[in-house]
Amino acid sequence: MTNDDATAMRLLDGADVDALAGPAIGLQAAAVAARLNRERVATGRVQVNGDVSWSRILTGSVSELDLFGYKEFHRVGKRVRYHIHLFRESTGNALGIVDGRRITSLRTSSTAAVAVQAWAQGPVRVGVIGSGEEAREGLRALAGAVEVSSSAVFSPTPANRQAYAAEMSESLSLPVEAHDSVADVVSSCDVLYVATSAKGDPFLGLAEVGKIPMIAAVGATQRADRELRGEVFEGATVVVDALDAVLESGDGHEAIENGWDADTALLLGQYLADPPAGAERTVFKSIGSVEQDLVLALLLLESAEAEGRGQVVKPVGSLRIMR
Repeated sequence: MTNDDATAMRLLDGADVDALAGPAIGLQAAAVAARLNRERVATGRVQVNGDVSWSRILTGSVSELDLFGYKEFHRVGKRVRYHIHLFRESTGNALGIVDGRRITSLRTSSTAAVAVQAWAQGPVRVGVIGSGEEAREGLRALAGAVEVSSSAVFSPTPANRQAYAAEMSESLSLPVEAHDSVADVVSSCDVLYVATSAKGDPFLGLAEVGKIPMIAAVGATQRADRELRGEVFEGATVVVDALDAVLESGDGHEAIENGWDADTALLLGQYLADPPAGAERTVFKSIGSVEQDLVLALLLLESAEAEGRGQVVKPVGSLRIMR
Protein backbone atom coordinates (compact mmCIF):
# COMPACT_ATOMS: atom_id res chain seq x y z
CA MET A 1 0.00 0.00 0.00
CA THR A 2 1.32 3.47 -0.81
CA ASN A 3 1.84 6.27 1.68
CA ASP A 4 -1.17 8.20 0.32
CA ASP A 5 -2.28 9.68 3.66
CA ALA A 6 1.09 11.26 4.44
CA THR A 7 1.66 14.99 4.15
CA ALA A 8 4.88 16.54 2.91
CA MET A 9 7.87 16.73 5.21
CA ARG A 10 10.46 19.50 5.57
CA LEU A 11 14.24 19.13 5.54
CA LEU A 12 16.40 21.64 7.43
CA ASP A 13 20.13 21.62 6.76
CA GLY A 14 22.80 23.19 8.94
CA ALA A 15 22.48 26.61 7.31
CA ASP A 16 18.72 26.61 7.90
CA VAL A 17 19.19 25.71 11.56
CA ASP A 18 21.87 28.36 12.05
CA ALA A 19 19.56 31.00 10.55
CA LEU A 20 16.66 30.04 12.82
CA ALA A 21 18.38 28.98 16.03
CA GLY A 22 18.66 32.14 18.10
CA PRO A 23 18.43 32.39 21.89
CA ALA A 24 14.68 33.13 21.82
CA ILE A 25 13.66 29.85 20.19
CA GLY A 26 16.13 27.93 22.35
CA LEU A 27 14.69 29.40 25.54
CA GLN A 28 11.14 28.77 24.39
CA ALA A 29 11.89 25.13 23.62
CA ALA A 30 13.73 24.63 26.91
CA ALA A 31 10.82 26.01 28.92
CA VAL A 32 8.29 23.88 27.05
CA ALA A 33 10.38 20.72 27.51
CA ALA A 34 10.93 21.41 31.22
CA ARG A 35 7.21 21.82 31.89
CA LEU A 36 6.10 18.65 30.08
CA ASN A 37 4.03 16.15 32.01
CA ARG A 38 6.71 13.54 32.74
CA GLU A 39 4.11 10.76 32.78
CA ARG A 40 3.45 11.45 29.10
CA VAL A 41 7.09 11.39 28.03
CA ALA A 42 8.85 8.12 27.16
CA THR A 43 12.50 7.84 26.15
CA GLY A 44 15.05 5.20 25.22
CA ARG A 45 18.49 4.91 23.68
CA VAL A 46 20.99 2.54 22.14
CA GLN A 47 24.68 2.87 21.33
CA VAL A 48 26.69 0.68 19.00
CA ASN A 49 30.50 0.73 18.97
CA GLY A 50 32.24 -0.66 15.90
CA ASP A 51 35.90 -1.12 15.05
CA VAL A 52 36.20 2.25 13.31
CA SER A 53 32.91 3.97 14.11
CA TRP A 54 30.21 4.37 16.71
CA SER A 55 26.60 5.46 16.55
CA ARG A 56 24.03 6.46 19.12
CA ILE A 57 20.26 6.79 18.82
CA LEU A 58 18.09 8.60 21.37
CA THR A 59 14.37 8.14 20.86
CA GLY A 60 11.33 9.55 22.61
CA SER A 61 7.64 10.30 22.48
CA VAL A 62 6.00 13.50 23.75
CA SER A 63 2.29 12.82 23.83
CA GLU A 64 1.31 16.34 24.93
CA LEU A 65 2.69 17.64 21.63
CA ASP A 66 1.51 14.68 19.50
CA LEU A 67 5.16 14.07 18.72
CA PHE A 68 7.71 11.30 18.59
CA GLY A 69 11.06 10.86 16.95
CA TYR A 70 14.72 10.23 17.40
CA LYS A 71 18.11 11.89 17.38
CA GLU A 72 20.89 9.95 15.67
CA PHE A 73 24.56 10.78 15.63
CA HIS A 74 27.53 8.78 14.44
CA ARG A 75 31.27 9.20 14.36
CA VAL A 76 33.96 7.87 12.05
CA GLY A 77 37.37 9.14 13.13
CA LYS A 78 36.90 12.86 13.71
CA ARG A 79 33.84 13.06 11.44
CA VAL A 80 30.53 13.35 13.30
CA ARG A 81 27.06 13.84 11.83
CA TYR A 82 23.76 14.48 13.62
CA HIS A 83 20.15 14.12 12.47
CA ILE A 84 16.76 14.51 14.18
CA HIS A 85 13.75 12.83 12.58
CA LEU A 86 10.26 13.85 13.78
CA PHE A 87 6.87 12.18 13.37
CA ARG A 88 3.29 12.95 14.36
CA GLU A 89 2.40 10.53 17.15
CA SER A 90 -1.29 10.24 16.24
CA THR A 91 -0.63 9.22 12.61
CA GLY A 92 3.01 8.21 12.35
CA ASN A 93 3.44 10.63 9.46
CA ALA A 94 6.88 12.19 9.08
CA LEU A 95 7.13 15.89 9.93
CA GLY A 96 10.71 16.47 8.92
CA ILE A 97 14.41 15.87 9.33
CA VAL A 98 16.54 18.51 11.05
CA ASP A 99 20.33 18.80 11.00
CA GLY A 100 21.27 18.20 14.63
CA ARG A 101 24.82 19.59 14.75
CA ARG A 102 23.88 22.73 16.64
CA ILE A 103 20.84 21.45 18.48
CA THR A 104 22.73 19.69 21.26
CA SER A 105 24.64 22.78 22.34
CA LEU A 106 21.65 25.09 21.87
CA ARG A 107 19.24 23.01 23.94
CA THR A 108 21.87 22.43 26.64
CA SER A 109 22.68 26.12 27.01
CA SER A 110 19.04 27.17 26.78
CA THR A 111 17.98 24.72 29.47
CA ALA A 112 20.65 26.07 31.82
CA ALA A 113 19.64 29.64 30.98
CA VAL A 114 16.01 28.90 31.86
CA ALA A 115 17.17 27.69 35.28
CA VAL A 116 19.28 30.82 35.79
CA GLN A 117 16.37 32.99 34.64
CA ALA A 118 14.16 31.49 37.37
CA TRP A 119 16.88 32.14 39.94
CA ALA A 120 18.01 35.64 38.99
CA GLN A 121 16.62 38.72 40.73
CA GLY A 122 18.45 41.32 38.66
CA PRO A 123 21.60 41.86 36.57
CA VAL A 124 24.24 39.13 36.90
CA ARG A 125 27.96 38.79 36.33
CA VAL A 126 28.65 35.54 34.48
CA GLY A 127 31.82 33.53 34.84
CA VAL A 128 32.50 30.94 32.15
CA ILE A 129 34.85 27.98 32.44
CA GLY A 130 35.56 26.69 28.94
CA SER A 131 35.84 28.37 25.57
CA GLY A 132 34.36 25.88 23.08
CA GLU A 133 31.01 25.73 21.34
CA GLU A 134 29.10 24.84 24.53
CA ALA A 135 30.64 27.84 26.29
CA ARG A 136 29.73 30.17 23.43
CA GLU A 137 26.15 28.96 23.27
CA GLY A 138 25.98 29.22 27.05
CA LEU A 139 26.82 32.91 27.25
CA ARG A 140 24.55 33.71 24.29
CA ALA A 141 21.65 31.92 25.97
CA LEU A 142 22.27 33.56 29.33
CA ALA A 143 22.43 37.00 27.72
CA GLY A 144 19.10 36.24 26.06
CA ALA A 145 17.48 35.10 29.31
CA VAL A 146 18.72 37.62 31.89
CA GLU A 147 20.52 40.93 32.03
CA VAL A 148 24.23 40.16 32.01
CA SER A 149 26.31 43.10 33.21
CA SER A 150 29.71 41.53 32.52
CA SER A 151 31.42 38.22 31.89
CA ALA A 152 34.78 36.61 32.62
CA VAL A 153 36.21 33.47 31.03
CA PHE A 154 38.95 30.97 31.75
CA SER A 155 40.14 28.03 29.69
CA PRO A 156 43.57 26.40 29.85
CA THR A 157 44.80 27.66 26.47
CA PRO A 158 45.48 31.42 26.50
CA ALA A 159 44.79 31.89 22.79
CA ASN A 160 41.42 30.16 23.08
CA ARG A 161 40.20 32.23 26.02
CA GLN A 162 41.41 35.44 24.39
CA ALA A 163 39.58 34.57 21.17
CA TYR A 164 36.45 33.72 23.13
CA ALA A 165 36.53 37.04 24.98
CA ALA A 166 37.00 39.03 21.78
CA GLU A 167 34.30 37.18 19.85
CA MET A 168 31.67 37.26 22.58
CA SER A 169 32.35 40.89 23.49
CA GLU A 170 31.71 41.89 19.90
CA SER A 171 28.72 39.65 19.19
CA LEU A 172 26.89 40.42 22.45
CA SER A 173 28.05 44.04 22.96
CA LEU A 174 29.09 42.94 26.43
CA PRO A 175 32.34 43.33 28.39
CA VAL A 176 33.94 39.87 28.41
CA GLU A 177 37.41 39.52 29.92
CA ALA A 178 39.80 36.58 29.67
CA HIS A 179 41.48 35.58 32.94
CA ASP A 180 44.54 33.51 33.74
CA SER A 181 42.95 31.35 36.45
CA VAL A 182 39.69 29.83 37.65
CA ALA A 183 40.10 31.82 40.86
CA ASP A 184 40.06 35.12 38.97
CA VAL A 185 36.82 34.16 37.22
CA VAL A 186 35.18 32.94 40.42
CA SER A 187 35.99 36.15 42.24
CA SER A 188 34.21 38.26 39.64
CA CYS A 189 30.89 36.46 39.05
CA ASP A 190 27.46 35.68 40.51
CA VAL A 191 26.70 32.87 38.04
CA LEU A 192 29.31 30.29 37.08
CA TYR A 193 28.73 28.45 33.79
CA VAL A 194 30.92 25.35 33.51
CA ALA A 195 31.21 23.87 30.02
CA THR A 196 34.41 21.88 29.64
CA SER A 197 35.46 18.58 28.10
CA ALA A 198 35.24 17.24 31.69
CA LYS A 199 38.06 14.75 31.23
CA GLY A 200 40.35 13.86 34.12
CA ASP A 201 39.94 14.81 37.76
CA PRO A 202 37.21 17.25 38.86
CA PHE A 203 38.66 20.72 39.35
CA LEU A 204 35.89 22.67 41.11
CA GLY A 205 35.31 22.00 44.80
CA LEU A 206 33.95 24.17 47.57
CA ALA A 207 37.30 25.87 47.95
CA GLU A 208 37.25 26.87 44.26
CA VAL A 209 33.61 27.93 43.85
CA GLY A 210 33.69 29.99 47.03
CA LYS A 211 30.34 31.59 47.73
CA ILE A 212 29.01 31.68 44.18
CA PRO A 213 25.22 31.47 44.59
CA MET A 214 24.41 29.91 41.17
CA ILE A 215 26.42 27.25 39.33
CA ALA A 216 25.36 25.68 36.03
CA ALA A 217 27.45 22.65 35.06
CA VAL A 218 26.81 21.11 31.64
CA GLY A 219 30.04 19.44 30.53
CA ALA A 220 30.07 16.15 32.45
CA THR A 221 27.44 13.81 31.03
CA GLN A 222 28.92 10.35 31.63
CA ARG A 223 30.28 8.45 34.62
CA ALA A 224 33.87 9.07 33.54
CA ASP A 225 33.29 12.83 33.22
CA ARG A 226 33.60 15.18 36.18
CA GLU A 227 33.74 18.96 36.53
CA LEU A 228 32.44 19.49 40.07
CA ARG A 229 33.58 17.69 43.18
CA GLY A 230 30.75 15.91 44.93
CA GLU A 231 30.99 18.27 47.89
CA VAL A 232 29.59 21.11 45.77
CA PHE A 233 26.19 19.35 45.76
CA GLU A 234 26.07 19.05 49.54
CA GLY A 235 23.90 21.70 51.19
CA ALA A 236 22.86 23.14 47.83
CA THR A 237 19.53 23.31 46.06
CA VAL A 238 20.28 20.94 43.19
CA VAL A 239 18.22 21.27 40.01
CA VAL A 240 18.49 18.74 37.17
CA ASP A 241 17.06 18.56 33.68
CA ALA A 242 16.78 14.76 33.92
CA LEU A 243 17.01 12.46 36.93
CA ASP A 244 19.79 10.61 35.10
CA ALA A 245 21.94 13.72 35.60
CA VAL A 246 22.78 12.73 39.16
CA LEU A 247 23.11 9.03 38.42
CA GLU A 248 25.11 9.04 35.19
CA SER A 249 27.45 12.00 35.49
CA GLY A 250 30.72 11.47 37.31
CA ASP A 251 30.29 14.52 39.54
CA GLY A 252 26.75 13.55 40.53
CA HIS A 253 27.84 10.00 41.22
CA GLU A 254 30.68 11.22 43.45
CA ALA A 255 28.21 13.33 45.42
CA ILE A 256 26.05 10.26 46.00
CA GLU A 257 29.07 8.24 47.11
CA ASN A 258 29.88 11.03 49.58
CA GLY A 259 26.42 10.69 51.13
CA TRP A 260 24.42 13.33 49.29
CA ASP A 261 20.75 12.30 48.94
CA ALA A 262 19.90 12.37 45.23
CA ASP A 263 16.19 12.26 46.05
CA THR A 264 16.45 15.89 47.16
CA ALA A 265 17.22 17.02 43.59
CA LEU A 266 14.49 18.98 41.85
CA LEU A 267 13.53 18.49 38.23
CA LEU A 268 13.76 21.73 36.30
CA GLY A 269 9.98 21.79 35.79
CA GLN A 270 9.46 21.65 39.55
CA TYR A 271 11.98 24.42 40.08
CA LEU A 272 10.35 26.68 37.50
CA ALA A 273 6.96 26.17 39.12
CA ASP A 274 8.16 26.99 42.63
CA PRO A 275 11.80 28.07 43.07
CA PRO A 276 12.86 27.57 46.72
CA ALA A 277 13.71 30.82 48.46
CA GLY A 278 16.78 31.49 50.54
CA ALA A 279 19.16 28.86 49.12
CA GLU A 280 22.79 29.76 49.78
CA ARG A 281 23.89 27.88 46.68
CA THR A 282 21.93 26.54 43.70
CA VAL A 283 23.51 24.00 41.37
CA PHE A 284 21.96 23.25 37.99
CA LYS A 285 23.24 19.97 36.60
CA SER A 286 22.50 18.95 33.01
CA ILE A 287 23.17 15.88 30.93
CA GLY A 288 20.37 16.51 28.44
CA SER A 289 17.42 14.37 27.43
CA VAL A 290 16.00 13.55 24.03
CA GLU A 291 12.65 15.28 24.55
CA GLN A 292 14.58 18.58 24.70
CA ASP A 293 16.02 17.83 21.26
CA LEU A 294 12.64 16.85 19.85
CA VAL A 295 10.84 19.94 21.14
CA LEU A 296 13.54 22.26 19.81
CA ALA A 297 13.55 20.52 16.43
CA LEU A 298 9.75 20.83 16.26
CA LEU A 299 9.87 24.57 16.96
CA LEU A 300 12.57 24.98 14.33
CA LEU A 301 10.39 23.17 11.78
CA GLU A 302 7.43 25.40 12.65
CA SER A 303 9.59 28.51 12.38
CA ALA A 304 10.99 27.29 9.06
CA GLU A 305 7.49 26.79 7.71
CA ALA A 306 6.50 30.31 8.74
CA GLU A 307 9.60 31.78 7.07
CA GLY A 308 9.58 29.52 4.03
CA ARG A 309 12.95 27.96 4.83
CA GLY A 310 14.10 24.42 4.19
CA GLN A 311 13.19 21.94 1.50
CA VAL A 312 9.72 20.40 1.31
CA VAL A 313 9.74 16.83 -0.01
CA LYS A 314 7.56 13.77 -0.19
CA PRO A 315 8.16 11.42 2.76
CA VAL A 316 10.22 8.30 2.27
CA GLY A 317 8.62 5.26 3.86
CA SER A 318 5.74 3.21 2.50
CA LEU A 319 2.66 2.64 4.61
CA ARG A 320 1.75 -0.86 5.68
CA ILE A 321 -1.45 -1.72 7.56
CA MET A 322 -0.77 -4.40 10.16
CA ARG A 323 -3.38 -6.97 11.12
